[in-house]
Amino acid sequence: MGFISFAKGFLARLLFAIHGVLATWQVSSVYTSPIYYVLMAPLIVLLIEMGITFKCTENGEWKWMSPSVLLYLMSVVPGLWFLQFDLYNTRIAYRDSQGWEECSSETVYNSSSLNEVQGVSIPVAFSSNEWELILQQTLLLLLILGRWLLPKGDITRDQLSQLLLVYIGMAADILEFNLESLKDEKVFCDVVLIIFILGIWSWSLLQFSLVLTSVAGKRRRAVLQDGSNSCSAECCTCCSCCQNEMWSMMVTLIMQDGPFLAMRLYLMIEVKIFSIMMVFFTCKNILVILLQFYRMIILCGQPSKVEPEPEEKEEPKHSREQSSAGPPDAFVVVDSS
Repeated sequence: MGFISFAKGFLARLLFAIHGVLATWQVSSVYTSPIYYVLMAPLIVLLIEMGITFKCTENGEWKWMSPSVLLYLMSVVPGLWFLQFDLYNTRIAYRDSQGWEECSSETVYNSSSLNEVQGVSIPVAFSSNEWELILQQTLLLLLILGRWLLPKGDITRDQLSQLLLVYIGMAADILEFNLESLKDEKVFCDVVLIIFILGIWSWSLLQFSLVLTSVAGKRRRAVLQDGSNSCSAECCTCCSCCQNEMWSMMVTLIMQDGPFLAMRLYLMIEVKIFSIMMVFFTCKNILVILLQFYRMIILCGQPSKVEPEPEEKEEPKHSREQSSAGPPDAFVVVDSS
């Protein structure tokens, strides 16, 4: 592993650490307690993980998952949970102070700035709601940027570019799900719904710690020594269901599209939320799931093409005999005179 790969890996982890420290500082500032700095523990482990990864791997990254991304999520995601609970408590307190029976979107949130950090005056002030939104958006941006900066590992540049494009689509869907689900007045004052939505949101973020399950791999060929195929058409059909593309769709279905659809259907049927955007994204989830099942059926129903390796052209018999016989004997001319 070269110096450039080491520098890019160190820079990605440094960005993770900076964002984690900022999120932890905001949580500690909101709750006015230093005990929340324990959320920085995974960031300390991140330094140990960097040394182990660079020492034990040839390409600077593990094959199936990225421990640095997992540790980053373990530090930031709990902090965002605490910030969301603080928003919930603020809404309840504001509702009770106004004598309302239900929560309202007109809740006034406390504002905080960065001018209290080590006595440095920075003219940046946001409300608690804006802080939570900013940290959530930068989390998704850094997950994409960090994957770009981290060493490729065993994946190719083509697979990395596909993975980054997949990450952008995933991040947009995850951000939309959290914002759209928590903005309704029937949801943001129900702590049980908030916990379920945050749980599904956190579960979907774990996709970013996976590597090869998000890109499609090449189909392998298996040929016997005599040139015949090592598996029949039925075996090839079964093997085609174990491709990386199949695993990618299954992971997306289990960790994102399936839970998102279930939560949206519950909000529409049980909670009676029928906003235009909620109906649109519910229909989109149904369409995506149907297309994924359609793609799975195609992959499992179409046998893999097992092509034999190209054989070397057989040389003619007389040429082999001539080469094995060696060069012709030299003629000796004797002068009889």
